[in-house]
Amino acid sequence: MNIKTQSIKYTGSKKLLIPNILKTIEKYNIKTTLDGFAGTTRVGQALKQSGYSVDSNDVADYSDIFANCYLINNSTQENFLEKINYLNSLKGVNGWFTENYGGDSDEQGNIISSDNKKKIWQKHNTMKLDAIREEIDIISENDIEKSILLTSLMLALDKVDSTIGHQVSYLKQWSKRSYNKIELKVPELLIGDKEYNSIKGDIMDIKKEYDFAYLDPPYGTNNQNMPTSRVRYFSYYHLWTTIVRNDKPEIGGAANRRKDSSDKIKGVISDYENVDYEFVKQQIENLIQNLNVKYLMFSYNNKGKVTIEDLDNIFGKYKIISKETIEYKENVMKNMKWENKWQFDNSKNYEYLYFIQK
Repeated sequence: MNIKTQSIKYTGSKKLLIPNILKTIEKYNIKTTLDGFAGTTRVGQALKQSGYSVDSNDVADYSDIFANCYLINNSTQENFLEKINYLNSLKGVNGWFTENYGGDSDEQGNIISSDNKKKIWQKHNTMKLDAIREEIDIISENDIEKSILLTSLMLALDKVDSTIGHQVSYLKQWSKRSYNKIELKVPELLIGDKEYNSIKGDIMDIKKEYDFAYLDPPYGTNNQNMPTSRVRYFSYYHLWTTIVRNDKPEIGGAANRRKDSSDKIKGVISDYENVDYEFVKQQIENLIQNLNVKYLMFSYNNKGKVTIEDLDNIFGKYKIISKETIEYKENVMKNMKWENKWQFDNSKNYEYLYFIQK
């Protein structure tokens, strides 16, 4: 089967691990699955295409939207083409997104903005965003259709941004792709005949029983010179949250981030990104123990807070069916510096993939 998944650019994407995941579980009697930290739902999309029932869980608003679009929806693309074409036909307007995230370009490709800040999109695209986002709320007939239209909008915006893959800072000069005009397309919708659900909340609250769960928790760095609070998904992708909510929040800083994405606010930092090593280790152990599953797959990076030795001890309490060490491409943040105090080391980047039976 040719598995194809669709997503925005996303730090920690597990697109390249999907063949390993599917090949590992295909020989077992698995019907119901949980994608425990779903993110952009790539793993969930692959599980649906492979014939499994899928529950998708994440705390992020945009993850819930992607789950509605790719997992819960079972209508074909033709059903949404008319409204996608209509949204593309809208004339751009100056609105909240243009005011805060749109800029112009001079002949050298430098960013020109009224507040002298770098911007993520050029004005011709933020003006379309302002027009389209308001209209989506008006024309959507139900939550599933709204999710499909919002997914289309996010995918289109992701193709014309001026970033290195996240929304914490923007490029000094406009990227080549930012000059392109935003064009919405119907997402690559998936048709399935099983049960699919989106669970927006804390994974520790899930009591349902599954045959299989895939877990890819966020993690803080083991680099002692790097403040763990620098990397947060809510902060990294704050604009997707704002576009989904359309709440025009209070913003600030160089990137005009949502102020409620600050790591100083309780709940923004997940338990798995905590600076306390022993705390993170205990949370992983609690997570594995808490889930009511027959089989469980857990992926973790060698640059993460918890060591491979500790993971061996945690999973050693169960039956380890397999353990893979997969060399993984380092993300674009690898060589970035912060206040000249630290830099990522040059050691290789690995993903550890545990498959256990509880």
